[in-house]
Amino acid sequence: MAKSNIAAVILTGLLMPAVAMGAIGNIRLDDKIASMRKAGVGPVIFPHGKHEKIYKCGECHPKIFKDKHGANDSSMKYNMEGRFCGSPNCHNSMKAFPLDRCANCHTNVRAAK
Repeated sequence: MAKSNIAAVILTGLLMPAVAMGAIGNIRLDDKIASMRKAGVGPVIFPHGKHEKIYKCGECHPKIFKDKHGANDSSMKYNMEGRFCGSPNCHNSMKAFPLDRCANCHTNVRAAK
């Protein structure tokens, strides 16, 4: 492949289509399912596509989230401490709904007893 063709492939996103074309979609976060069940909530369905429409990649990656699957040990404890989704620029700010609205992110939220 000629050098100019390689550049064209990279620029059009053919080597990394999901990242270059912004087609990541929803991300299911369920690696701490036992803890979630204990708290009375199900997995989080993170609407990555919705966030892509509002923010540029560099606003979150790699400042808040690492770009590797499984590399972010996020939890509600960490969120409440101002990390990950609880960052001062995210759900710990006036930009978005507060972290205590469980059903906005978690599935299968049971009513508080």
